[in-house]
Amino acid sequence: MNAHAPFSNRFLYWIALDFAGSDPADVARFNRFYDETHVPEVFARHPGFVAAHRYALQVPDSRGDLGATYLAAYEVESEEAADAYLAGTDTGDGTRPAYTDDPPLWPDLLTHRWRVVYEKVAETSPSAGVPDGIYIIGIDPPADIGDGLAEFEEFYTNVHVPEAASIGGFSRATRYALRHAIEHPEPGCPRYLAVYELADASDEKVLATLRTLLKAKTWTPGPASWPRHTTPWRLWYRNISFTPREPFTPGATRPDGATVRRP
Repeated sequence: MNAHAPFSNRFLYWIALDFAGSDPADVARFNRFYDETHVPEVFARHPGFVAAHRYALQVPDSRGDLGATYLAAYEVESEEAADAYLAGTDTGDGTRPAYTDDPPLWPDLLTHRWRVVYEKVAETSPSAGVPDGIYIIGIDPPADIGDGLAEFEEFYTNVHVPEAASIGGFSRATRYALRHAIEHPEPGCPRYLAVYELADASDEKVLATLRTLLKAKTWTPGPASWPRHTTPWRLWYRNISFTPREPFTPGATRPDGATVRRP
């Protein structure tokens, strides 16, 4: 397995954040700083982080303001690396680690929605490269599921996720379970996460995919517990950049393999 391949690692550390600036020059400067300064510093501090994804919100949840404007996901290569990160950062007081700032844009205009670590449960196929976009769905089983959890998970993994990937024409789907929520607004972080990848995430393609999913009549009903699950958020994001770990320093030329798209 190529540890740098997108969504190929067992653990993902997700950060959802909002940026209060709206001036195009400020947004461009924010994105440059994130990719060229912040990501390299994160890699330098955490050797087990092997790649970084960045996404911008493309289609919000129709039920309200449930998704941050930006999403970052760091691939973590091992359980040891994930646990080491959590042990070093989960102080319980929300303290932000000391990284380089870029006043007044960073960190004054940043607001975190959530910071969570998810662990991979299953995937429909190996990584095929950087997806143009992702559709992420947080899912919670019914609170009273009890002994029915194993049946719920079996259906979710082996029937629903592959079916949704097929109906939506997604290139790949990966299912995760919550490892640890560092911070997340009430009522709490979803227990499960599904990431559906789109090779083409043009606005037209995303809206067509969404319509297909909403109109589909062929969904397998599943066990009695399945219709009672909840989805705290359903969000579409488009890729901004993907940066694999390489031996480079802040401000240096970006490494081979890095891809960048400005929204």
